[in-house]
Amino acid sequence: MKFGLLLAFVFVFSLLPLGASALETAPLRYDVSAQPGAFVPYAANHSFTEPNRRITRILFSIHGRGFDAFQYYKNAEQAASRAPDVLGQTLIVAPQFYEQKVIPGAIPDGLLFWRTSPFRGSVRSAIGPDVKVISLSAYAVIDEWLGRLVDSGNFPNVREIVLVGHSAGGQLVQRYAMVGKYQHDEIQFRYVVSAPSSYAYPSPERYNVAKRTFVVPDATTIERCPRYDHWGYGLEEPYRYFADIDSQAIVESYSKKRVFYLVGEKDADHNDESLSKVCGAMLQGAHRLQRMLVFQSFLEFKYGKPISQFHKFEVVPKVGHYGFGTMTSPAGLRALFAPLR
Repeated sequence: MKFGLLLAFVFVFSLLPLGASALETAPLRYDVSAQPGAFVPYAANHSFTEPNRRITRILFSIHGRGFDAFQYYKNAEQAASRAPDVLGQTLIVAPQFYEQKVIPGAIPDGLLFWRTSPFRGSVRSAIGPDVKVISLSAYAVIDEWLGRLVDSGNFPNVREIVLVGHSAGGQLVQRYAMVGKYQHDEIQFRYVVSAPSSYAYPSPERYNVAKRTFVVPDATTIERCPRYDHWGYGLEEPYRYFADIDSQAIVESYSKKRVFYLVGEKDADHNDESLSKVCGAMLQGAHRLQRMLVFQSFLEFKYGKPISQFHKFEVVPKVGHYGFGTMTSPAGLRALFAPLR
């Protein structure tokens, strides 16, 4: 099946302004093998079908709740252009995982979208134009997409795959790092998690201020917030995409993933309208900055100090809740492109 990438679209797209409308559908189409006739819109900087031996890195840049694939393509392109010898060696892909309620205009024939938020791996998907209901997770699309790019033979020198997302996109990347199924023995993976509203915890303990450590919440807290450890705040009640994976295997494998966490030092507004305030999120902290720092402490509690060899956290100076600012900052460039050790 053809990937449907037309190079003319790429050259036109490269001329778009940085702030292209969040309601524009990306010009290229990825044909989803798992659901014949379905496609996901995307933007990219290289053809998928033409051999390119210069490519050593595949970088997926995941949009947030603005569903603005254009913006996150440009964010990744700008970041790559600021690092030495990176842009020409990097295949940038910015998929557009639409939620039904935000699709601009009439639903195109074959468009794959989600009837609920796609960021946690829900399989509640459908195809346009008549909302034909199917069961497919955006995580499964990523698995397939990465596999097809690597197995195509068009990029024989790929040695690294990077997934980066900001805000809701950061939620997707953190959770995919935990349960994503695509693996390749000869390729290094890194996951860059920028300012998500919440995290999936690998065990049920949460920080207790009075005890100054992490404990399983007491009965009163659980009665008030019975779903605090359900997916995507924890591993209980797993979604169908990963329900076949043993939870202990998930816990153990997550500690060995290369995950980089970023948040702006000014991303500390507990009144931010886009900040999740449901109880499962509030048990993780009052705002995004605090939630990242608490999660850092949690991982050290859960796995011990050696976790810092694989999971690295940075606060980006003078930046608020701003994906472009975090991705193109010195900390962002280190997270995205610095050699893995």
